[in-house]
Amino acid sequence: MQTQRPTIDPTLRQFFDHQLAGKAGLARSRIELVEHQLRECLEAEAERILVSGDLEILAAERQFMQDGAVARTMHADDLIFILSLFVCDPWLPDDPVQRATQLRLAEYLTGHLLVSRLVDREQVVCPLIDIRVAIDTEKALRRSRPTIPKHKPQ
Repeated sequence: MQTQRPTIDPTLRQFFDHQLAGKAGLARSRIELVEHQLRECLEAEAERILVSGDLEILAAERQFMQDGAVARTMHADDLIFILSLFVCDPWLPDDPVQRATQLRLAEYLTGHLLVSRLVDREQVVCPLIDIRVAIDTEKALRRSRPTIPKHKPQ
């Protein structure tokens, strides 16, 4: 007997609800923006990562309701593949703080999917490596950028 796998939508809702708990102001806005961008990425990039059978399911769902179709029909393994795109340009924001927030949340979400056993690590090893490399590369770039010293009044 096979158990029902949750779709992406409830997984993201649970994850982002947890991330938003107790947050206010700019911190909350940054997290909400990441969720919005991730959902946009899901819808825009699905054709790049889905197999033909899933594309047929998605096409049928989009006939009923276009918005959020990928999140309603696809699963955590598909989300891992999307995350491997989400941590790279053109999906990374220019603002360095928002960029860091997006990368941090993508890293946490990836960990959540693995720890919760929503994905089989062996079946998604390539996108997991892509995610790790993209995040580590961005962290190294951030550390190597010169900081602008604050001007001290004389």
